Amino acid sequence: MIDGSLDATAQAELVRSGQISPAELVEETIKRIEHVNPQVNAVTIPTYDKARAEAATAEGPFRGVPYLIKDNIASKGDLYTASIAGVKAAGYLGDHDAHLVEHMRSAGFVLTGRTNTPELAIVDTTEPEAWGPTCNPWDTRRSVGGSSGGSAAAVATGMVAVAHGNDGGGSVREPAAKCGVVGLKPTRGRFSQGPEVIDSDNASGLAHDGFIARSVRDIAALLDVVGGHRAGDAYSAPPPVRPFVDEVGAAPGRLRIGVLTSDPAGVGTVDPECVAGARKVADLLSDLGHDVQEGFPDALRLGSWPLEVQPVVAVIMLRELERFGRMIGRPLTESDVEAQTWAYAEIGKTITGAQYAAGVDCVRERGREIERWWEEGWDILLTPTLTNQTPLLGLFTPSTDDPFESLGMSASTFTVPFNISGQPALSLPLHWAADGMPIGVQIGGAYGREDLLLRLAAQLETAMPWADRRPPISA
Repeated sequence: MIDGSLDATAQAELVRSGQISPAELVEETIKRIEHVNPQVNAVTIPTYDKARAEAATAEGPFRGVPYLIKDNIASKGDLYTASIAGVKAAGYLGDHDAHLVEHMRSAGFVLTGRTNTPELAIVDTTEPEAWGPTCNPWDTRRSVGGSSGGSAAAVATGMVAVAHGNDGGGSVREPAAKCGVVGLKPTRGRFSQGPEVIDSDNASGLAHDGFIARSVRDIAALLDVVGGHRAGDAYSAPPPVRPFVDEVGAAPGRLRIGVLTSDPAGVGTVDPECVAGARKVADLLSDLGHDVQEGFPDALRLGSWPLEVQPVVAVIMLRELERFGRMIGRPLTESDVEAQTWAYAEIGKTITGAQYAAGVDCVRERGREIERWWEEGWDILLTPTLTNQTPLLGLFTPSTDDPFESLGMSASTFTVPFNISGQPALSLPLHWAADGMPIGVQIGGAYGREDLLLRLAAQLETAMPWADRRPPISA
């Protein structure tokens, strides 16, 4: 059996060199999932028969390499629930493949299953009533965060080397940080969100598909595989000058890096371990010759989430419940969903068109002010990924009185601004707390500059390697 810690690039090389066949690679992956998943509950919908069939015909640079997708995008013929109990009970099967799935198949990747997510991917922990909680492989008493928690746990444990996630406020980067792996939220428009037009145009551009992996080179390769405009896409990222994989190992040059380790709005606190992780990386980057200073966009002093966004999210919840109701052939009712989801959708019914438009306008205005900082000559913003350490499972208490607060977004002070502005951001596993839990450090770049993030991330991966750090539960 191959080493479960091998990244996707290494697995693809084993296939190319004839050391393992695509079919054998898929079977070994299935065995790892069956062995490890009962301990963490990351993969909720296995697609093993489909994976075996795809392995037999797979072609492309990643021929036969297995991957997983989060259970909130479509894959044809597979159970598709978004962790809504009523949709799960209806047994709804996707009637098409998302563009991301098409791109992955064209590169030879083999879809092996779908991963756990909070209901409609809106909560800061992966504990849906429909599927039960995903446990953190570093400490099974703790959360993996949300909303791409199942994907992060699956990669951390070595079930697969790479997994899809999506990120509307930190939902790729947060679970990556809590599970000790790499998480990318790319530039708005880097990946096509189609062919569906959902979530009110993907939360007016706040939500982006992304990936979770164990190596920077895999993240670069996935950008090359999935990136690009498709007909009807509302947003487009600037095309890369050269393949993203060519940026890994390329000299980043002397970068001007701003460091932020406190809540710029002066409202919340940041855990000392999270601060220590970011400060350690800042010191290293200075030693490597970069210009590292205190600095951040002044717009962040206004807070992460503009209050005007709340009506937008409420309308999105309402529309999503209506969409899934159409898909299963009957309206979803209060008994089909969790309490805070229903409460949020009920609020959505009261929102006026003017309120919704004001929320979208505020996102654009705030995003412009954030992005201007990079135009002033800064290259990178360095922060902790999160403001707190990994909490225990079961601490999240849904509330119908204040559903926005019940989403549990208090840890996302540093992640949300990049959703507002649409800029790329990477969470890297560069620090471990005294109790052994991983702590993520985030680097964010200018719009369209994943190339620079990859160069810097690869430099950090070499200087502070994390490949040999594995959680107690792993394949």
